[in-house]
Amino acid sequence: MSNLLRARIAGAAAVVAAAALTISPVLADQQPAKPRSSCAFVRQIDNFKEIDDYSAIIETSPSRRFKVTFANSCRELRWAHFARVEARPGICLGAGDKIIVGRHGFYDRCFIRSVEALPPMARAVPTSAPY
Repeated sequence: MSNLLRARIAGAAAVVAAAALTISPVLADQQPAKPRSSCAFVRQIDNFKEIDDYSAIIETSPSRRFKVTFANSCRELRWAHFARVEARPGICLGAGDKIIVGRHGFYDRCFIRSVEALPPMARAVPTSAPY
């Protein structure tokens, strides 16, 4: 191969490499966001809120919330002072696990039918107070 042909091939390769470097950030912005994990870690349940007798929202952090649907009525959840989990071996809350809720000697054993990840709550934007 002649030196002129090698120089042209090297120049074309440089142009292709520069174009790839220029386009790659644009393509990276267009990639879909990674789906959130649907794992409600058993040992990280921070808060719970009753929706109705058969469902509740469980929070594992301020940005990770899950809707839990029960197979049975879980009436005590409305007035519960505590909740604890009886889970099968594993780290994620799932169908077949139980949440025990109670208050002052009243307990309810709630059998989990399903766990569904929810989007994080929107952050409240403070408004400036007029002076």
